[in-house]
Amino acid sequence: MRIKVLSKINAVGQPVILALSLLAGLGFVLMMTALAVGVIQGSTADGNAIGLLFAAGLALFILGLGGWFGAARPDKHFDDINVPQYTGHHDDAHSAH
Repeated sequence: MRIKVLSKINAVGQPVILALSLLAGLGFVLMMTALAVGVIQGSTADGNAIGLLFAAGLALFILGLGGWFGAARPDKHFDDINVPQYTGHHDDAHSAH
C-alpha cells in the first residue's frame, strides 16, 4: 500500500495549516536575521531598522503560531502512546499460515 507524501506530511488535508506554519517560520527567520544583522554590524547598526525587522518577525511568528494552533487544534488531535496503532501487519502473517 503506497502512501502519498503530501498526505503523510499534511494528515489533516488543509493547506491553511501548512500556510500558517510557513508564516510562523518566516517570522522566526526574520527575527533571527534581525539579530544576526545587529551582531554583525555591531555599534554601527541602525537600531530602529533592526528593531522594526524584529518586531515584524515577532508579529508574524505570533500570528502564524496562533492561527496554526486554532486551525490544527493539536490539543484535540494527539496520539495516545498507550494504545498501539493498528497496522494490519499481524493479519497478513496469520493468513499466510
